[in-house]
Amino acid sequence: MSYRRGSDQPPQRKILRSQTAGNLGADPILDSEVVPSSLVEIAPILRVANEVEASNKRVAYLCRFYAFELAHRLDPQSSGRGVRQFTTALLQRLEKENVTTYEGRKKSDAREMQTFYMQYYQKYIEGLQNAADKNRAQLTKAYQTAAVLFEVLKAVNRTEDVPVSEEIMQAHTKVEEQKQLYSPHNILPLDPESGKEAIMKIS
Repeated sequence: MSYRRGSDQPPQRKILRSQTAGNLGADPILDSEVVPSSLVEIAPILRVANEVEASNKRVAYLCRFYAFELAHRLDPQSSGRGVRQFTTALLQRLEKENVTTYEGRKKSDAREMQTFYMQYYQKYIEGLQNAADKNRAQLTKAYQTAAVLFEVLKAVNRTEDVPVSEEIMQAHTKVEEQKQLYSPHNILPLDPESGKEAIMKIS
């Protein structure tokens, strides 16, 4: 991410357009479920972008931009099947969203990410954790989303040279600890709510 000090224009990002040259007139079809096989690693990031878009469009944009950068690292020549078409569509969307979401943001991208992460943790994750009847599936999904948000947050903060706050680091540590407990199991679940699982009720 590249910012021009003293400018009220959206930051112009250093995207290697030569790697994504193509027909930018086509409508982008960006479904996280149909990501090219060589870019499967970015699918969870795109899912999170779609998930949080209604709450914060700038954060969704930052997630997609991070996914685009990762896609370029995974396949810098866009040689994989469907990669060039996919990244071209993603680039087109990013160019449009950078303008609209930049105008609507209230803080720098780093601060926007940090604020959103803490709101997600405090209002959603802690709410699920404190619920009388915990939902294992919702908690698992929430921890996965938080992990992606933290990954994007670190990338944005690194670009803007902003340190990750101690509060966020502590929240992330707790998320990682809980994520291990609620990770998919292939024998028996061992998390605190495992007694509610059907397999644990077989006598």
